[in-house]
Amino acid sequence: MSLGLTALTCPQCGGALPRQALWRMVACPYCQAQVTRSAQVVLRAEFRAALERVNARLCGPGPVLAVGGRRYRVLATLARGAASDVLLAERCGVVPERVTLKLAHGTLHALAREAEVLRALQALQGPGAAYFSQRLPQVVVFSRSGEPGHERDALVLRQPVGFWGSLADVQRAHPQGLNDERHAVWIWRRLLEVLGYVHGAGWTHGDVSPEHALVHPGDHGVLLIGWSRATQRGDTARDLMQSAWAIRSLLHGPADAEPAISARIPSALAELLHTASTDARWCERLGAAGIDQALVAAARAAFGPPQFIPFHPLRA
Repeated sequence: MSLGLTALTCPQCGGALPRQALWRMVACPYCQAQVTRSAQVVLRAEFRAALERVNARLCGPGPVLAVGGRRYRVLATLARGAASDVLLAERCGVVPERVTLKLAHGTLHALAREAEVLRALQALQGPGAAYFSQRLPQVVVFSRSGEPGHERDALVLRQPVGFWGSLADVQRAHPQGLNDERHAVWIWRRLLEVLGYVHGAGWTHGDVSPEHALVHPGDHGVLLIGWSRATQRGDTARDLMQSAWAIRSLLHGPADAEPAISARIPSALAELLHTASTDARWCERLGAAGIDQALVAAARAAFGPPQFIPFHPLRA
């Protein structure tokens, strides 16, 4: 009767191999060749080299930037600033991923600070953490590269799906202001929602503005970006007042140092906007949750029971 025994020998020198060669890579004790009988085992270094070759071929046309050991193909320029450019990019590879790439013109400590803050916010635990982790920017990688004296900072963030643009973009599309004030209600509520969460965790944003609020038309969502000025134990009233000014500018239309509150805005909403944008003590006393409750009451008084109003940024 055959016992079905298999002799494990090295294909290079013919020497006997240990039985572990049946399921993993081993070194031949005679010639040191790396050998395995398993068809499912590969050397890590060889696999990574092959993957890098494939990824390099899949980059496609257009400018390619290397950030933190990864390659990104630039798809479009989203914004240009004096200190950095904001790009829409795609990670090269078999599983491409859209990202927002903030590229400094040099070494910009604000990008390092923003990466640090966002990682701290994403690491928060407690009630609402899972929900708000999806409503705060997510860092993919921060990298500083280049020769000494010529370093360049880059911050890569996950590209949020479905977000159309910033409130500043909406404002530019409507130079006379939004003609349906009900949209201002849900936009302000989404801002207050995020601010209430981060304030409760001991953080303040420090620069709440139309440029730093991305809007999701379909889901009526708002993503607050631009966290480089965020601090712990900062001025929460300032954040809340800035959110009110952002809504005032959205309803007013043209960029203005002090956007007026139009007479066409219902009185309950107009009064709340005025108080929230001018009274720091009131904002500090109510907090984000209290202002949100006041906004719900003002919206009901102005527009009746809440209802979902489709939002089209270019014709709202």
